[in-house]
Amino acid sequence: MFKILILLIVSAGVGFVLRQNSGLRKTLSRTTPITIFILLFMFGVSIGSNDSILSNIHKDGVKAGAIAILGVAGSIAATTVCVKLTNRKGGTK
Repeated sequence: MFKILILLIVSAGVGFVLRQNSGLRKTLSRTTPITIFILLFMFGVSIGSNDSILSNIHKDGVKAGAIAILGVAGSIAATTVCVKLTNRKGGTK
């Protein structure tokens, strides 16, 4: 856990120092989607090769779907409340 946090802090520091280098920024912006696709592919391979995950996919999939639906519904509800509270005409009373 600490290794990941230290790596994140160090990489953020390197990015801060090199932020003026536009050539490096252009190169990284082109390679970022490729890196993400490779990471997603490797994640899928690791899930597909894990028997315990595949044997429980029906239960875990239903739970994940319910969490996703409830998360979206909660976000919509919270946004609706915030919009109604901030869009009052005539100021707050």
